[in-house]
Amino acid sequence: MSWLSLLPEGAVRRLRRLILKMGRGMDPQKMMNQSRLKASRMIQYAARHSAAYRTLLREHGIDDQALREPVAWNKLPVLTKQNTFGRFALSELARDVPAKDLADVLTSSGRGGRSFGFRLTERAQHEEGWFDIDLGLQDVFGVDQQSTLLVNCLPMGVVFRSRAVAVANVSVREDMACSILRDVGPRFQQTVLCTDPLFIRALLDEAKAADVDWRVLNTSVIIGEESLVESQRDYIAARMGIDLDGDDARLIGSSFGVGELGLNLLFETRETIRIRRSALRHADMATILGVTAAGEAMPSLFCYNPLRSHIEILDPGPDGYGEMCVTMLDTHAVIPLPRYTTGDMARLLTPEEVKALSEKAMTVSPWLPMVAVRGRIKDRPDGMPSVEGVKDCLYQDHSLADQLTGAFKIVKDAGGVVRVVFQARSDAAAEHGEVRGRLLSLLQARWSAEIVVEVLAPMAFPWRPVLDHERKFAYLDPSAS
Repeated sequence: MSWLSLLPEGAVRRLRRLILKMGRGMDPQKMMNQSRLKASRMIQYAARHSAAYRTLLREHGIDDQALREPVAWNKLPVLTKQNTFGRFALSELARDVPAKDLADVLTSSGRGGRSFGFRLTERAQHEEGWFDIDLGLQDVFGVDQQSTLLVNCLPMGVVFRSRAVAVANVSVREDMACSILRDVGPRFQQTVLCTDPLFIRALLDEAKAADVDWRVLNTSVIIGEESLVESQRDYIAARMGIDLDGDDARLIGSSFGVGELGLNLLFETRETIRIRRSALRHADMATILGVTAAGEAMPSLFCYNPLRSHIEILDPGPDGYGEMCVTMLDTHAVIPLPRYTTGDMARLLTPEEVKALSEKAMTVSPWLPMVAVRGRIKDRPDGMPSVEGVKDCLYQDHSLADQLTGAFKIVKDAGGVVRVVFQARSDAAAEHGEVRGRLLSLLQARWSAEIVVEVLAPMAFPWRPVLDHERKFAYLDPSAS
């Protein structure tokens, strides 16, 4: 049992307050310097404990002797799912840990094919995992001051523990989630719903039928699994009665994780949400974030803890965006993966940029560093509308969004013409030509090339079997990339 688990609850709450106070008062540059130093140590750690990593180092001309001195960062290997889990056995990737000492296995989504990555956690570290989760919940929701029920509807068996809140892990069962919220939720001062951008549509419909009152439950939402565009945030807020720009208690926030690395690596805060929403209204802010083309979707704006992970951007273009690469700083990692690419296009924001954006948005600067994420690189092929851009169009008109499930597929025909195929919620909506016409107008306003729009009935949507909410939905047809 860990020492944290032995502390009484009052001492744990005081420890959380102390850590958050110290973090907010820490010099940002000192924090980043520590992050880089710890990342360098993780190279040594991975070389000691991972046979696979030693092989990759040798292939880059780096042997044990060379590692005794600092190695130029750009000479170190860059890890991907293909050159790690796709190439080596788990026994070669992981350090030698007896099976009885393993407590948790987290897997990647497998959206890129049939290959999966894994994160293994030892029992001792697993017993302390709740503390980091509770630290984040206290920072955003003040769970030490308000009794909180968290209903976790994330798919794929993603569960987490907490000592600060009550957790209901129901996965993708909207009926169970709404029953718990309606019948148990009123006992708590606030409720938090964790879900993804597609499944929340089913939750909202079920909640209406089950007479769930989001206002009475004081419900906030954390969205994971895929990117959240502002128009959908507006749509969810309208359905739940949340005033996004005036409510200081409730929020709809987004969280970014990677199965092989960990949950909640990047996360929105009240400040980053204000900045992003303000950038939609002010072109000078959008320019700072690299949004210069008409109709381009606003990148997600996240904070991250540099003492938990070191983030770098590989091969950045003139606008500063490149592939995001993460080094987790856990010296107890069973599978060390230094410089692991996530497949997302991102850009680190400088302190000067963060200050300028915060001032223009009339909010305080986040106390943690910020990163702008445009989305998955594979979801942004040249000559095609981005997945985020199509999502933004889908939710611009709430009455239109009500007639769609949120699922769509971007397809490029043999002749090069782009088709966007939407799934309707009912046969009647699919047969209504006005729905297709309104979607076409919204897309054409943002996309100058020829584009074809289709709206299909639920059962006629060719990719319907994939829309089971247990798997991440792939919006881009493989042949289109």
